[in-house]
Amino acid sequence: CPPFDARPVRLSVTEIETLMRDPYALYAARVLGLRALDPIDDDPGAAERGTIIHKALERFLAENPGQLPPDALGRLLAIGASVFAEALDRPGVWAFWWPRFERIARWFIEAERGRHDSIAGTLTELRGEITLGGFTLSAKADRIDRLVDGTLALIDYKTGAPPSSKEVTAGHAPQLPLEALIAMQGGFPGIAPAAVSDLSYWRLSGGDPAGKISPAATDIAAVTEAARDGLERLVAAYADPATPYLSRPDPDAVPRYSDYLHLARVKEWSSSGEEEAE
Repeated sequence: CPPFDARPVRLSVTEIETLMRDPYALYAARVLGLRALDPIDDDPGAAERGTIIHKALERFLAENPGQLPPDALGRLLAIGASVFAEALDRPGVWAFWWPRFERIARWFIEAERGRHDSIAGTLTELRGEITLGGFTLSAKADRIDRLVDGTLALIDYKTGAPPSSKEVTAGHAPQLPLEALIAMQGGFPGIAPAAVSDLSYWRLSGGDPAGKISPAATDIAAVTEAARDGLERLVAAYADPATPYLSRPDPDAVPRYSDYLHLARVKEWSSSGEEEAE
């Protein structure tokens, strides 16, 4: 167990979920300072593909913060082509993901047209933070829309499967509710404190359908308050030097991916546990 002064007192909303699901992974990354080496000549994984899609949409919305241009689809595709050009040395990007991006772009423009009248302004890739006691919670929101009724809509783009509303309500996927908490307290620059009326995931798969909007929760106020309560309990627990950073302590809430499974020797002890159960 690391001493108090070695424990992080500033975490992002993504790291909070890691601390919940796999404390050892956060310990390895933030206390020990370890990170996985990048594979050599490897085609981009899900995270890199997501970054490419995010960047294209961010540039398009920054260029068109209000009214959509007459040829909105053509402009988004042109921006997408310039972003994809940065990955020319990755043939898998163009072969597999460019056709999907074309489908995503068509879906995205139609979705924007359907929401346009309710939006007063849009900000993307926005960094914000709040302080709770001696702990700082930070976030980078994919997108925050200021709506004409004075409330806010927070959108999280996903190129993979998003968390279910059940996971969000149960507290296993706190990212969006914690972003809502930051927004409600005025922690994002340029956005005044306001109620949040929409938390949603936009799944951008490029498949059939190319995109889908899924509400993260129905009772936003309740999940936001629950996320705050859970955060305060988590921070208090890990401020105690006697609290260990265990590897995947809840088998029902393990992370979908981790760079630190080999360091935690997960295969060894999980296999041993299965053998003992037999």
